[in-house]
Amino acid sequence: MDVLDRLQLPLSRSPGDPRPVVVMTWSGKSTLSKAIAERHPSFVRLSGDNILHAKHGLYGKDYPPEMYGKYLDEASAEVEARLTEILDAGRQDVVLDRSLYSREDREFFKRLIEGKGARWILVFFQAVSKDVSWKRLQHRRRVGIDADSAYEITREILDSYWRGFENPEGEGEVVVDVTDDFQGLEGGSNRELDA
Repeated sequence: MDVLDRLQLPLSRSPGDPRPVVVMTWSGKSTLSKAIAERHPSFVRLSGDNILHAKHGLYGKDYPPEMYGKYLDEASAEVEARLTEILDAGRQDVVLDRSLYSREDREFFKRLIEGKGARWILVFFQAVSKDVSWKRLQHRRRVGIDADSAYEITREILDSYWRGFENPEGEGEVVVDVTDDFQGLEGGSNRELDA
């Protein structure tokens, strides 16, 4: 069963629960968010990486690396503003393509979503090891650099992320175990998820 099939029921609005849906993700976020938006036309994808890319180009190519933090903060603020606007309108569902690495960040967005009368689904792609994550990152870099993969994750940065990430536990998360041969999001084909 692929991830989207597993999420099919929670992604759907029903007569009993017509609230807008917001999917929140961490690792694998870009691949999942693109697949959801493609398969479910009611969903709009909000990605800070895409906003940053649209305004400033590629990291290290179109703008200096030292501007990344500032530009990312701007893009994050725009994601939050757009999410609020979409939920206020109540017509679309949202895939929040954001690295919700801390419980505090996840709780902030849950409160925002619930406060707007919507419901959230937290999807957590749990890598079996740091080595699997590293292999996936290296694969992503070899495939090509785009808005979703412009920021280069070194081994040191991955170590820092690995230490700093607060795994969701007891937060209502949907856990998907990620392995080297993860069954991808499109038609069950083998496709590695980008972190």
